[in-house]
Amino acid sequence: MRKRESQPGLSSSTDPALTRVARLGRPHGLDGFLGLYVEPADLALFEIGAAVEIDGRPLTVREVRRGPRGHQVAFVELPNRESADTIRNHEVFAKDRRRLAEGEYWLEDLIGLEVRPGGGVVIGVESGPAQDRLVIEQAGAVFEVPFVLELVPRVDQEAGYVEIVEIEGLIPPSSGL
Repeated sequence: MRKRESQPGLSSSTDPALTRVARLGRPHGLDGFLGLYVEPADLALFEIGAAVEIDGRPLTVREVRRGPRGHQVAFVELPNRESADTIRNHEVFAKDRRRLAEGEYWLEDLIGLEVRPGGGVVIGVESGPAQDRLVIEQAGAVFEVPFVLELVPRVDQEAGYVEIVEIEGLIPPSSGL
């Protein structure tokens, strides 16, 4: 499984040690619950009493519940719908990162890896609804490769490279592959 994670620095968090772990949605009910868009494995970061940060403001998880279309969260400091609405659609940050399973990666850690074969470097990661895409610069050309096992069969962070499969039409002819 390829892990989808936002990159630090693309948000309003004031602490670079924090990691984006979720996004909030609209309020649900009158008691301060908000929609919670979170990877299932990251739900553990939302235990009762857990500390998170939203727009530089520390908040304490009061409760998480399963809603009709996902999860919902309420914070101790935001006891009602009106107060919860002040953070609608904001990102949630935490100091902790969960342990990744084999084959999962923090996307920001892929930036700067060498591309093999043919050279080049990963200069960014674009997140999309179907899959993430590696943004690669190679011989003056910039292109994207879907970050799926069939096209990126190997990521070796220790050795500092990603391997991409050469498919005609996927890589611009001027890139040298």
